[in-house]
Amino acid sequence: MAAQQLRKFELAREHLVLDTHEAFSYHWRVWELTGLIRPSGRSRPRYLLQAISLNVLVTLLFPLTLLARLILTRNLQELCENLTITMTDIAANFKFINVFLVRRQLDRIRELLQVLDRRALSVQHPEELDALRQAVSTARRSFRIFAGIFVVGTLLSCIRVAIAKERRLLYPAWFAVDWLSSDLAYVCICCYQLFGLIVQAIQDCANDSYPPAYLCVLTGHMRALELRVRRLGYPGHPECPSWCRIVQLELHDCIEDFIHISQLHASIQQILSIACLAQFLCTATVQCTVAMHFLYVTDSHDLSAMMLSSVFFLAVTLGVFIICYFGDRMRSQSEQLCDAFYACNWLDQSPQFRRLLIFTLMRSQRTFCIYAGGYIAVTLETFEQVPPSHVLHFS
Repeated sequence: MAAQQLRKFELAREHLVLDTHEAFSYHWRVWELTGLIRPSGRSRPRYLLQAISLNVLVTLLFPLTLLARLILTRNLQELCENLTITMTDIAANFKFINVFLVRRQLDRIRELLQVLDRRALSVQHPEELDALRQAVSTARRSFRIFAGIFVVGTLLSCIRVAIAKERRLLYPAWFAVDWLSSDLAYVCICCYQLFGLIVQAIQDCANDSYPPAYLCVLTGHMRALELRVRRLGYPGHPECPSWCRIVQLELHDCIEDFIHISQLHASIQQILSIACLAQFLCTATVQCTVAMHFLYVTDSHDLSAMMLSSVFFLAVTLGVFIICYFGDRMRSQSEQLCDAFYACNWLDQSPQFRRLLIFTLMRSQRTFCIYAGGYIAVTLETFEQVPPSHVLHFS
């Protein structure tokens, strides 16, 4: 009996608490750890010291060592290995810097989400709350998927070093010391690379997973508004004098939420435009390089190199697919939201209601879509046009 009462209490509490910004709790924690955002309660001097030290040591110097090695490459196999790693790392750093540049938009998105959450809590409809909580759960799951991929990639790099018959680094890089003949230099470089690799993997995990996370939450709020709009005017009571007035007030609330969702979409477009473009360019380059490396260059006896190339190929392909998948879902949901305005019970409403509905329909005809660089639609159609898919088909 006590257990049932406790369960009822927990269910009631869940319906009183909603914070869709929790979908990005992993990302914000990573951005705080890596110096992009100052954690609450931390002094400014301490924050600046940590942020500058970490980003100079890793975000700046780590890719420079890879780039220097790429310039000094002497054969095709080394070129493929170095180009794959270097391009991925440089693109990840561009996306990392982009987060720093759009951090004010991130605060604006949090404010808009709080407004939309308060509305959903005031309505207290189970379907809407379930749609929003499912969106949060899916967004957090996408972070964990990327985290698993980066953990596998990091472990494979460590295993390659551990089983190598001769000294080798975690990743091909250039250092101004002779690490082949110096034990101390080799240990220090390996420790630095492992530290840099872990930091970069954490950064990459947040960089690659925050676009689908924001798209997922935006889609969830569109779905919640769609459900609310479809209920307008149902069940009908045209004989009640105040009924039409109440329904019109509900439409006003829906229009306000639609405006907030439009603003949310505009803010998300700003933070994702450069990130998605960098992801597309990096993926096209890395996929082609990895495919050539895997099919034509890699020694068939070097199993660890083949596995590492496969992980790279999977990671960049999955990254673009997830972004395009959630971008396509968001576009489809915006179309369903438009259909919902047609599906409400507008026939029994006042002329004022119909006039407001017509203005809203005119605005909702424009489908929401995210564009990488302002030009490339982030949809599944774009993913199908990725060049490496044709390369693999031909092979």
